[in-house]
Order: sequence, then C-alpha cells, then structure tokens
Amino acid sequence: MDFALTDEERDLSAAAARLLADRYPVERVAALADADGVDPDTWPHLRRQGWCDPDLGMVEKGLLAQEGGYALAATPWWSTVGLAHPIHRAAGRELTPDPLTVAWQDDPAGGGCHAVRQGGRWRLTGLRALVTDATSATALVVAAGTDAGLALFAVASPADGLTVEPQPTLDRLRGAARLRFADTPGELLVAPDSAGRILAQARRHAGTLLACEAVGVARRALELARRHAGDRVQFGRPIGAYQAVAHRLADSYVTLELATSLALRACWLAGADDTEPAEVAHAHAEAVVAGRQAAVRACEDALQVTGGLGATWEYPLHWWYRRALWLDSFDTPTGGHLATLADHLLAGRPEPARPTA
Repeated sequence: MDFALTDEERDLSAAAARLLADRYPVERVAALADADGVDPDTWPHLRRQGWCDPDLGMVEKGLLAQEGGYALAATPWWSTVGLAHPIHRAAGRELTPDPLTVAWQDDPAGGGCHAVRQGGRWRLTGLRALVTDATSATALVVAAGTDAGLALFAVASPADGLTVEPQPTLDRLRGAARLRFADTPGELLVAPDSAGRILAQARRHAGTLLACEAVGVARRALELARRHAGDRVQFGRPIGAYQAVAHRLADSYVTLELATSLALRACWLAGADDTEPAEVAHAHAEAVVAGRQAAVRACEDALQVTGGLGATWEYPLHWWYRRALWLDSFDTPTGGHLATLADHLLAGRPEPARPTA
C-alpha cells in the first residue's frame, strides 16, 4: 500500500502554502493579533481556492489544516469545515461556503441552553461559551436540551434574542465568544435520538484536523528555531553547531515527524469507508496526543534556542506558542485520549495464563 501523497495532494498543499504566505506575513499576523484577530478579507480567497469544497477528502482537509497552522491563518475555516459541515452533512443539508461554527460548551460560570417548541417553532434560551469564530459566523449550530434530550439546532447570526459577547483567550488569532439566547428562533437540525452521536463524530472530525494544525504549528516553530541557530554566532560559530542546541532541534524534529505521520494516518482512516469505528477512534487519539506534544515541544524548544530574543513581544514565536497551548487545552483533555489508547491496547491483550496446581 502506498502511503505517499499524490501529485494532486502535493499541488493542493503547495497552493495553500503560497496563498497563506501571501496573506499572512509575520507582520500581518502580529497586527491581527494586536487588533481583534479577525480577518474577513481572506475568506473569499479560500472559497475560490476550494477550501470549502464539499468533495474534499479528509487527507486534503488535513493538508490544508497543516498549512493553516503553519501560517496562523485567522479565518473561520476550521470551525466551518471541521465542526459545522459534518453536522450539516449528517442532517442532509447542503454544505454552503459561508462561515459557520458550532456551540455546545456550557458556560463555566453555570447555565446551559434549552429549547422549547412554541406554536410550531423552536425557541432557544440560555448560554453557550467559548464558541470559536462566533463573531465571524453567519449561522450557528447550537446544542440545546429539550424534553426528549439533547438536540442540534440551526440559528442565524445575527438573530432576535441572540447576543454574541467576545471572550478573550490565550490565542488572540482564534476568537471565542459567549452566546446568550433569549427566546431565539432556531430550526431543528438533528433530533435527540441521534444528536449526541453526530455531535461526537463532528468533534472527532474537528479534533483530527486540529492534530494536523498542530503539525503546522510545530513545523513553523522548529523553522524559527533552526533559522536562529544558523544565524546566531557565539564564540565564532553558529550556535546550531553546538550539540546542546543541535540535539534539542533534532529531538524536536523527530517528534514532529511522528506527529505528521499519525495525523495523516488518522485523516486517511477517517476518510476510508471500510474502517472499524474503534480503529478510527484509536488513530484519532494517537494523532491528537502526538500533535499536541509536538506543537508544545517545538515551541518550548524554540524558546530555549532563541533565548531572550524569543521571549520578547516583538519576536513572533509567542503567537505560535499561544496556538500550541490552545490546541493542547481544547475539548477533550490529553488524559482522555490517553485513556482511549489504553482501552484500545488492553482490549487486545491476551488473558494471563492461569497457574496450575
């Protein structure tokens, strides 16, 4: 079996890299982060280049996510394609290229979201917190409780009774918001009998793409460190010539290569038709754990290599480190993914031999 990328996949990745390099030079990344972190001007370019094409395979989406992490693209692409599109597809809806997002997390301060049917229409009341890219979305998928259980609803944005309050997070380039619903109209997308399962599948789909994004973050951080190690001269030699620096970069590179392979494997299995669900879940957990570790390690190693320069506000490394920490904390904790891996490994473990008398 050939696990190499096809020519078409390489062309897609290269085209995405060129577009994002043009749209997101380091100076613009810093300017966006110092402002509101929102860049609506790039969205039409992504649409024209096919980033929202409903026929994109999972590997293709993973490659785009890698380039998005490398460039720190400040767009709602992940929320749209990673989170919302799987739910719309499961609900039998047409996949539109408009910015979308999904709201399912309760507010840490308390309070969920509930929906009631009034006069043939659904009305939502309550809170949803830490909704990524909610300030950019033109429509939302909202998880809300009903008398029959959790259901998924389509809500326009803006809408009557909907308030979007930006929530500051560590990552200034992936905005989040608290949503307040006050008798807000919504349309039922997925009924309670399957809403929980479909939401879980969408979150796993999005998490696999975040593992790919983490690979891009790690690659950019390692590149910054390698460039500095080659340019910075100490005692008449580039600091990269010293083992303490070279070995740190080499270890970071090995971690990155493992994460890259596991992320693409998870994408490939998720897009295959004949894969067992348990195998997909196992590959997803592997990819997320490896991607998070690679991104955080690459950024922290880069901070060590760049020294005092890397810790300054003007040096761009901290923007990628912020994204790495956001990725490390989003949704299911790493411990939960490790538990999934342990369950998978122990499930195939043979029973120990019984001692004979």
